[in-house]
Amino acid sequence: MAKNKITLNVLADITKKINGGNLSNSQEKALIIFTGSNIDLNERIKELRKLKDYDIQVSLGFSFMAERVLDTHSFVDALKPYEVLGEEEIFNLEDILNSYSYVIGPNITMNTLSKVSQGLIDSFVPNIIWTYLYMGKKVYLDFTSVKNYLGKPCKNMEIGNIIEDHINTLKKMGAVEIEEGNYIDKIIGTPKTSTSNKATSEGSVFNKVITERDIINYSPSSKSMVLPKGTIITPLAKDRIKELGIKIEIET
Repeated sequence: MAKNKITLNVLADITKKINGGNLSNSQEKALIIFTGSNIDLNERIKELRKLKDYDIQVSLGFSFMAERVLDTHSFVDALKPYEVLGEEEIFNLEDILNSYSYVIGPNITMNTLSKVSQGLIDSFVPNIIWTYLYMGKKVYLDFTSVKNYLGKPCKNMEIGNIIEDHINTLKKMGAVEIEEGNYIDKIIGTPKTSTSNKATSEGSVFNKVITERDIINYSPSSKSMVLPKGTIITPLAKDRIKELGIKIEIET
């Protein structure tokens, strides 16, 4: 993988200028964090690009090693993030926690996996994952890089058991495992099988993807919403629906 052509600081300045320096409050926001593994990342980047189809803003965070191993410029070009964060952002955890709905880790390494599972949060990415799990916020992690060190599956049973133990620990802590081909289904929470373009309830009209903004703007005379089968409800929209006590009914 090519070395970085420009620094993260320059990338961050560019993205902030392009996006007016602020994140929009009208969309869900995800922080995608990268560690120092480049195994099969191109396919995972393709999956992550689909998030914008669901009205989800993304920013990127790079670990110390990721800045040196990965071609961060190509990731910024492909994902068009609103912000680019680096190792120094370990001092801004509270701001990050308040800015982003959830964290996505597409290339978790053994180093990060073992640190988080044992509470060794001495660097940016492990600290971000730990903080989100600690606060009960959503964390989606792809463990493919761990299971295929140097691009090959483990042939040592004891090492394989250690890896699985760490993965299971993170799952018990609340992390959701994602794999190539199911990123959207896992993160959005509903398969993309709908052929309907609109859903109606009490005279209100929604797109086939319902976001938190739709729920905030929804003011029915009764606290119920009838949706066509296959309608996608984003994670933050689900949280808002639960908070407002809105009953969801799916058409048959």
